[in-house]
Amino acid sequence: MSILTRKLMRTISATRGQFLALVVIVTLGVLIYISMNTTYFNLTHSQQQFYQDNRFADYTFQVVKAPESVAARVEALPGVLKATGRIQKDVPVIKAGSQRATGRLTGCPLPVAEEVNRPYLLSGHWFDDKTSDKVGVLVDPQYAQANSLTPGQDIKIIADGKKVTLAVTGSATSPEFVYPMKDAGAVIPEPERFGIIMIPQTHAQQILGMPGQINQLLVDLAPGTDEKNIKGQIEAILEPYGNIGGYPRKDQSSHALLQAKLDGVKLVARSLPFMFFLIAAGIQFVILTRLIRSQRLPIGVMKALGYNNRQIMWHYTCYGLAVSLAAAVMGTGLGLGLAAVITKVFVQYFNLPTTTNGIDLAVIINSFLITSLVGIASGLLASRSVISINPAEAMRTQPPTGGRRTLLEDWPWLWQRLNSSWKMSLRSIFRNRGRFAVTVAGIISSVVLLVFALFMNDAVEFLMNQNFKQVNRYDYLVRFSEPTKYSEFSDWNRWDEVQRLEPMLELPVRFHAGGETQDEVLVGMVPSGQLKRVHDKFGRERQIPEEGILISKRMADKLGLQVGDEVTVETTLGIGPSRTSVLTIVGKNDPMTSTGSYVSYSTANRLLGEQEAATAVMMKLDAARIKTVEERLQEMSRISSVTSLAQEQGSFAELLGSTRSTIGMMLLFAGLLGLAIVYNTAVMTFNERQRELASLRVLGYSRREVTGLLRKETWVQAILGIVLGLPAGKAMGAAYMAKASTDLFSLPAIIYPRTYFIAAGMALLFVWMGQQLSIRKVSNLDMVEVLKNRD
Repeated sequence: MSILTRKLMRTISATRGQFLALVVIVTLGVLIYISMNTTYFNLTHSQQQFYQDNRFADYTFQVVKAPESVAARVEALPGVLKATGRIQKDVPVIKAGSQRATGRLTGCPLPVAEEVNRPYLLSGHWFDDKTSDKVGVLVDPQYAQANSLTPGQDIKIIADGKKVTLAVTGSATSPEFVYPMKDAGAVIPEPERFGIIMIPQTHAQQILGMPGQINQLLVDLAPGTDEKNIKGQIEAILEPYGNIGGYPRKDQSSHALLQAKLDGVKLVARSLPFMFFLIAAGIQFVILTRLIRSQRLPIGVMKALGYNNRQIMWHYTCYGLAVSLAAAVMGTGLGLGLAAVITKVFVQYFNLPTTTNGIDLAVIINSFLITSLVGIASGLLASRSVISINPAEAMRTQPPTGGRRTLLEDWPWLWQRLNSSWKMSLRSIFRNRGRFAVTVAGIISSVVLLVFALFMNDAVEFLMNQNFKQVNRYDYLVRFSEPTKYSEFSDWNRWDEVQRLEPMLELPVRFHAGGETQDEVLVGMVPSGQLKRVHDKFGRERQIPEEGILISKRMADKLGLQVGDEVTVETTLGIGPSRTSVLTIVGKNDPMTSTGSYVSYSTANRLLGEQEAATAVMMKLDAARIKTVEERLQEMSRISSVTSLAQEQGSFAELLGSTRSTIGMMLLFAGLLGLAIVYNTAVMTFNERQRELASLRVLGYSRREVTGLLRKETWVQAILGIVLGLPAGKAMGAAYMAKASTDLFSLPAIIYPRTYFIAAGMALLFVWMGQQLSIRKVSNLDMVEVLKNRD
């Protein structure tokens, strides 16, 4: 070891508390940077690879009924690589105990190898019709796990009015079922009550009574194809067969939700680590500046012995570089481990069978480069003062800096009311403005993390309260396999268990305005109904109009519509002829989910050309007798699904359990950041004021009074950091929500008042802990040694 290297090691040992605190701050930055970027790399790579290997459709078109030959006509168009025609329809599934679920029966043309949206086998074996008289099917893995389905077990469905028994041969997924959702209005997946059933195409046609027919077309386009132009050509071909609508890959619900999650990971990976790096750079700069000032005599000796400015500057810069390298090594190991955990959590909710736990070397190299630059930059900036030190002058004690009045001293009415302890603390703050600013910025960052973590909990609570208390007030939502006359189930009102019954008519429609066309699900409800209310994403109740339409803000913005404008509504139910009407927009609704356009129940029937038709009915029941009603409903053949609000709420709470882990991890990071910052600041203050503190002890000040000086200085910085950090935390939450929101799902930045109090309280706790670790030095203060005359 060279002499300067040994001196560096002694300096690190002498300041090991501050050194370790700095390492903790930089390690947290590296940990988040490595874990989030590695997770994003693994999931994105897996997503793209799975999409490519299984030929994810660029466009999906829905028709009422078309011959299979239409796929060949579409495939012949320039720019179309492959077109797959298939049948897809939701059917009731009869479970044990006569319970109902919904199965999305999806036909698979055989052989599947070259088809669009090709299934990927996860367990069991492919369809095999030779070993059993039952039709073999594959189910998605989440539905199989939730319902304990294994190869060889049966599934009973109701299709075309008949009960059909299917045999499970295994589990599979495909690019469109990575995150299976029943519809755009669903809040979360419900694998117990909704699943994907993949079946050979010919069997699907036979079961549904559609031999040689399809109702869905999947299209794979060549790179660089004009999507708008090709969409128009395909729609012209499908028009005679009742073209219901088409949407590109970006609007496919599974892809949109997965992409939103990935975008959220990317946002955190690109923003949060650099907050830690900047805070670390600032603190390193302050520490090294103070260290160089205190080592003025050794620097003069080194210069007298022949060391030049470059060597001495590099010596002090190596202190910051040592922090960076130690943190980079620790952060990389911890980050890769955390990335594996996060990736595993994602795999639980997304069916990405090719998910890898790869290591992105570029991310690791970048983390070392970034942290090294942080250490080098802070070291070089702090050591610039070395150049101005003259060896001869450095041999003498540095004269004290001239005193100056602080800003508060210009306000006599305030200054005169402060005791001597407060005056000394405030003078120290105003005479070390750089350190004060860095400390406040660090505490602001810690509070921002606290608010952001707790805000996620508020968002979950708001979503649950909105969905299960304000909006949905029924006990059961019963959906029919097709629109049904209200008179056919109105006698349910006479059941002793039923307290209230309200119909609902959900219509797939197409809006036309200004030359633009958009597909939407229009919900018709009784305006005076009590079992389902309309609330926007901010919790404000919206009234359903007797006439006209309450349109979703998303749809209005796409079509360029304002309140008072008219919109043409075309029904695309697929049953009976399509009908077109003109409705006046009487209001806009900004919902959390994409289904946010409403009309009155009578208006919806008028659009359909019916009277008192309903696709679903909401039921409010006597709580003590709910089970008997459920058993009755499960026995009715025309019912496609029975949704229990209580069961849905339980599933939602269980699914969001992972959110608690994320919140806990972020609270830990915030606590470590705040504790390390306060500890460093308090230690620097103590080291600079040792002579002053020792003098006060000699003059008769108690240990408590002396430590009070340090506490007051820290508390001023902490209070200011907390006051500024609370609104900054809300701003960060709002920015995250704006980035993570999609056309399918959007949440406001809701932060309850209690969150601010909890965040402030936790920040104060971390500040107190940092103080306790640092003020121990006061107890060990050697007054004789400190007060020696060094001249």
